[in-house]
Amino acid sequence: MSQTLKHEPQIPRVLIDTLTQVQGILQSRGIPAYLVGGLLRDQLLGRPLRYLNVDLALPAEALSISRAIAGGLGGAFVPLDEDAGSARVVVTVDGGRIELDLSDFRGATLAEDLGHRDFTVNALAIALTDWLRAPHSPQPLIDPLEGRRALQRKELQACFPGTFEHDPVRILRAFRFAAQLEFTLAPSLPPLMASALPLLTKVSGERIRDELIAVFETDRAHVAIQALNQLGGLDALFPELIAGRGMEQGGFHHLDVLDHQIETVAQADRFLSDFAEFSEPLRGPLSAYCREEFVERRSRKSLIKLAGLLHDVGKPARRTVEADGEIWFLGHEETGAELVRGVAERLRLSNREADMVRQLVLHHLRPGFLSREPHLTRRAVYRFFKVLGDDGPGCLLTWWADRMATRGSRSRLDQIEQQRGRLEELLSAYFFTADEIVTPLRLVDGHALMETLRVQPGPLIGELLGAIEEAQAEGRIRTRDEALTLARAHLEQRKAA
Repeated sequence: MSQTLKHEPQIPRVLIDTLTQVQGILQSRGIPAYLVGGLLRDQLLGRPLRYLNVDLALPAEALSISRAIAGGLGGAFVPLDEDAGSARVVVTVDGGRIELDLSDFRGATLAEDLGHRDFTVNALAIALTDWLRAPHSPQPLIDPLEGRRALQRKELQACFPGTFEHDPVRILRAFRFAAQLEFTLAPSLPPLMASALPLLTKVSGERIRDELIAVFETDRAHVAIQALNQLGGLDALFPELIAGRGMEQGGFHHLDVLDHQIETVAQADRFLSDFAEFSEPLRGPLSAYCREEFVERRSRKSLIKLAGLLHDVGKPARRTVEADGEIWFLGHEETGAELVRGVAERLRLSNREADMVRQLVLHHLRPGFLSREPHLTRRAVYRFFKVLGDDGPGCLLTWWADRMATRGSRSRLDQIEQQRGRLEELLSAYFFTADEIVTPLRLVDGHALMETLRVQPGPLIGELLGAIEEAQAEGRIRTRDEALTLARAHLEQRKAA
C-alpha cells in the first residue's frame, strides 16, 4: 500500500465483527462479495469514519442475500431499488448504527460494475475476504480506472462520459465530494455536468435534500454553492434566488443580493467550524447545539447555512428606491419566510427542520436591532427567546453570518466588537442562565392560580402565567407569594379597565 496518501484510519472492531458475520452468510451460499466505494476511499485518504456505511457489490441475488443478512444479524431490511437489485441492511450494535448497502453488479462483471459508478475515486474495490484478512491495510485493491492515482491528485474524474445523464444527482454529489475531500474537479467534468443540468429538476426532492445537506455539513459549503451557481445549478435548485442576481442593495452592502447570500454561507463556514471567534466558555455549548440532529445526519449546523443562503430571498419582491436614491427592502423577512415554506416542502424537510429554517429567515433582523441597544435588559432577552425558543441561538448565528457578510472591508471594527458583545450576552443567557431569564422555573401553575384567585379555566390563566414568567425574567419577583400578588394586581387592572 505504498501508494496510499496517509495512514489508514483504525477500523472499529464492531464493524470488522459484523462484516465477518456477513461473510459467513455469503460463504454459506457460495456468493462472493466486493467491498467498494466510500469506506475504501476514506481508508486510503486517512479520513475518520464518521459513519459506518459499507457498500458491497455482488454478482447477483443482492435482495435475497440482504434479507438473509438482516435476519442473521437481527437488523432491518430496507429495499432501495428492487429493479436494480439493491437493498440496505441496518444493524445496531453496542448502541451504534451500521449500514450495509448491497447491490447486484451493474453489468456482467465487477469491472463493468465499477465502470458504471460515479467517480473513479469511488470505483475502487476489494474482495471482502481479502479486506477481512487485513482490514486496517487492505490489499490487493481492484482499480481498473486508476482511482488511486486520482486520490493522489485530489481530483474527481467521471467513470464514464454519461455519468451525470445516468443520474443527475451526481452533479450535486461532485460538489459535495469536492467540499468534503477538498478535491478539484477534472476539467472534463463541468461540460458534462452542464449538459445534464436540465435533468436535475426531475430528481426527487429527498435525494436533492440529502446531497445539499451533506454539502452544508462541510466547512467548505460556500465553495460548492459558488461553483454550483457558476454552473447554473443554483437556478435549477432554488429558482427563488434568481431575481437577486445582480440586484444592487445600496451603500450599506458591498455585494448584490445573491452574492451576499452566498457570502453569508461563507461566513457561516468560517465561524461554525470551530467557534474560535467566540469567548471560550461558549465554544463547547455552541458546538453541541449545532451538532444536534432533528433527523439523522441533518444537523442544526446545516440548517443554519441553508437559512443563510435563503435569508434575503424575499428582497427582490420588496425592493423600493426612494427619491433620494436610498434602497429599501421593508418586510423582506416576512416575504422570505413564505418563500422558504415552499423550498422546505420541495426539499421534503421534516416539519421541525422546516420550522427552524423559516424562523431563522423570518427573524434574522431581530438580533441586529437588539445589538444596537446601549444595554440589553432582561426583558429584551426574555422576549427574544420567548419568540424563538430553542431556535434562538440558530437565529443569532444566522444574523452574525449575515452581519459579517454585509460590509466586507468597509466594516467598522469597533462596531463589530460592540455587536459581538451583544451577541454573546444573548447566547450566554440561553446556555448559562436559562432558568433565570430565558425560561424561568415556574413559581405557580394554572391550578394554583384558579384555586387561589377563584378564576375559571381559559385564556386568562395563560395571560397570568405569562405575566408572572416575564416578571421573573426581569428579576422583579422571586417567590410564590410574589407571583400570586402580581397575579392579583393584574386581575385588578383588568377589572378597572
